[in-house]
Amino acid sequence: MRTLEAQAPPGVNLMRNAGHAIAAAILRNTGSLGARSVVVLVGPGDNGGDALIAAARLAAAGARVTAWASRQRPDDALVTAAIARGVRWRVWSSEPRPLADDVRQASCIVDGLLGIGSSPPLRGPIAEVLAALPAGTGQMRFAVDIPTGIDADTGAVDQSAFRADVTLATGPLKIGALLHPAIEFAGRQIELDIGLPAQSYAPLRTSRISARTARRLLPVRPLDGHKGTFGRLAIVAGSSRYRGAAALATVAALRAGAGLVTLASVEPACAATAARAPAATFVPLPSTPSGQLQASPAAVAASLAQPNALLVGPGLGRSESGDALVYGLIDTLSDTPMVIDADGLNALADRADGLEALGPGCVLTPHPGELARLLRLGTAPEGRERLAAARDLATRTRAIVVSKGSPTFVCVDSRVRILARPNPALAAAGSGDVLAGAIASLLAQGLPAADAATLGVWVHSRAARIAGGRDDRGVPMEQVAAAVGAAVNLRRGRSRRGPWRRRRRRRRQSGAP
Repeated sequence: MRTLEAQAPPGVNLMRNAGHAIAAAILRNTGSLGARSVVVLVGPGDNGGDALIAAARLAAAGARVTAWASRQRPDDALVTAAIARGVRWRVWSSEPRPLADDVRQASCIVDGLLGIGSSPPLRGPIAEVLAALPAGTGQMRFAVDIPTGIDADTGAVDQSAFRADVTLATGPLKIGALLHPAIEFAGRQIELDIGLPAQSYAPLRTSRISARTARRLLPVRPLDGHKGTFGRLAIVAGSSRYRGAAALATVAALRAGAGLVTLASVEPACAATAARAPAATFVPLPSTPSGQLQASPAAVAASLAQPNALLVGPGLGRSESGDALVYGLIDTLSDTPMVIDADGLNALADRADGLEALGPGCVLTPHPGELARLLRLGTAPEGRERLAAARDLATRTRAIVVSKGSPTFVCVDSRVRILARPNPALAAAGSGDVLAGAIASLLAQGLPAADAATLGVWVHSRAARIAGGRDDRGVPMEQVAAAVGAAVNLRRGRSRRGPWRRRRRRRRQSGAP
C-alpha cells in the first residue's frame, strides 16, 4: 500500500479521495443518516486524517458528528475544516464517561484511530479510548482501512481491538484483515476507489475470490451441447471403509455440471454412490482383503476411456496397492488434467520425487496436516505460515495448490487468490470430498486448472451457505454436495438481488409496506 501511495500521479489527493469515499460508503450502508448522531474516533496519523475528512462530509450531509481524538492534532487544517462544517471536536482526557455517553446516543461509530503502520499490543490513549467504548449499544460500526488493534500483515489482534460491522479499505484489502483472528473483527470488507490508477494494481500478486470472480470464470453452456460437450470426468476414490467419500465427490461433480462422471472403485463404494447418483457410470475394481483398491494402473486407465479430467484420492485409504495405483495413474495419465486429494496426497508425501512431476495441469487440495506432510514440516502451518507453505508447494510442483482452511488459498505460481468466507459448517468430514468433486468437474468442463480451483472453492463455500442457511453446525455434507448445483448456477453480470434490495429500502424509507 505504501508503494501504491508513492506511485500515485501528481495532483491526486489520496487522503481527500479516501475521506470522501468513506463518507459515501457509510451513507450507502446506513441508508441516510439524516440528523442522527455519529461518533468518529480520530487517531494521530493518516488514518485519522481520512476519518476527519469523512466526518466533515457526513456533517455536511446533515449528520450530527462528534469527532473524538486520541490526542490533540495541533495546527491541523483538517481539524479546522471539520469544525467549520459543524463537527464537534473532543479530545480524550482519560475520563471515559463523556465518550461513552456520546457513543450511546450515536447511530454509528467510525474507527479512524490506527492504520496499517500499527501492530498489537495497543497502549496509551488508543487503548484507553477503545476500552471506554460501551458494549452492546447496537450502533453500526465502521473501520477505516483496517480495525484498530489488528496487524495488517499477520492478522494478529489485540484483545481490545475495534470490532467492526464493515471495514472500508482505502485501496486494496489488507491481507491481515483476511486472516484469523483479525477477520472476525473486520466484518464485511469493502474496497474503496481512492483514485489510484488501475494499472498500479497490476503488479499485485494477491487477490480476493468474490462473486464477480466466480461469474467471470463460469464455463459457457452452449444450447446445442450434449453430455460429451460438458466433459468426461473419471474418479478413482473410495474403499469399503470410506465408501461415502466416493459418493460425495461424485454427486458434487455431477451437480457442478460435468456431462459424464465415471467412478472406478471397490464394489461397496460403487453401490453406495449409485444409490445417490444413478446418472454416474461405474467401473468396479478388485480390492484387498481390508477393502482398499487393488488394480494395475494400466488396467484402470484403459477402463476410463480417455477422460477429460481425473480425480484421485478421496477415501482410498492407505495401502501399498492404493499408493502404487496413485503413482501409476499420475504417470500413465500425465497429460490428463487431474485433482489429487486426501490419500492421493498422503501417497505423494511418501514419494518426494513424485511432487516434481506434477505440473500446471494438476490441482492439489491439502488441508494443513497434509500440507505439512507434503513439505516435511514439523507442525501443521496456520495463518501466514500456511500461506507461505502453500506458495512453496506450488513453486516446487508447478501445480495449483488449494490450501484448505479459513481462509482458503489458491496458489498459482507466485500468485495467490484468497477465499475469505469463514463457515464452520464446512469443518466436517466429507467437506473436502465435495470440494474435490466440484473442482474436478469444472476441470473436466474445460476450465484451466487455476480457474477450476478458484471457481470450485467459491462454489463449495456457496453450496454450504445454501444447504445450511443460517446454521453453521450439523449441516450434512450430502446436502452440501446436492447444493453445488444451485451454487454453480450464478447469473452473469449484475446480481438480480441488488435492485430488489434497493426497492425494498426505498419502500421502508417512504413508509410503504
